[in-house]
Amino acid sequence: MQHLQRTNYGQPEQLRQLGGLQVSATPYAGGSALPWHEHDEPYLCLVAAGGYTQQSDGDEIACRPGLLLTHPQGHRHANRFGPEGARCISIFLADMASDGVSRLLGEHRQLRLPDADRLLARIVRELRATDDAAALALQSAVLELVALACRANEDRCPAWLPRVLDRLHGDPLATPSLQELAALAGVHPSHLARGFQRAKGASVGEYQRGLRIALACKSLAEEHRSIADVAVMAGFNDQSHFARVFRRITGETPRDYRHRLQRAC
Repeated sequence: MQHLQRTNYGQPEQLRQLGGLQVSATPYAGGSALPWHEHDEPYLCLVAAGGYTQQSDGDEIACRPGLLLTHPQGHRHANRFGPEGARCISIFLADMASDGVSRLLGEHRQLRLPDADRLLARIVRELRATDDAAALALQSAVLELVALACRANEDRCPAWLPRVLDRLHGDPLATPSLQELAALAGVHPSHLARGFQRAKGASVGEYQRGLRIALACKSLAEEHRSIADVAVMAGFNDQSHFARVFRRITGETPRDYRHRLQRAC
């Protein structure tokens, strides 16, 4: 497995070094993929355009513009890019030690910040700027993004969340009601729904669908299984619905995903 330091796969279009802060913008071609790898230094990834699916720790995460991902040191992951490709902003934060930043970068997280679109536009603009104020303006936008992320991170991890995640991951094909999960968490169902959405960037139902699509991806590697059988196994009674959800999450149809796996062998 590849170990990367202060670099990413691909060729950056822009790269700025501001003391210990490094910011870069890298495009990725449609239909391409990055192998399993990890970074020797923690960093932030802000999805600027396009989309891709990230695999890590058995999860499949749909990464779309505005999503901020934190990658702790040694976080193992692989990426598959959709037909339109993607563009990612990578932010390395050396010499910015604080309790908030350390907690933010201590775990792999997905954050949807209320001001992400505004800050993304500023960062993209200042990365391309060439005037004398560009460095200061870029640093200001990045630090505002980091501050918002640290605050969001402090509010997003309720104590009951690990119990609910264990239940969902333990049996992705189960169909617990929101009331059952709320009883497990010891909170009101509406509180659980709001807290889960804030913590994971998706509703409980959307998150569970993602787990089922991850199961489907593994089953599609088995050539003897038909796509219809895989859909049923993953809890979808309607194959067309399965195909729509699969494409929304992975950026590919189940058939295209299977063909790509076969070509890679």
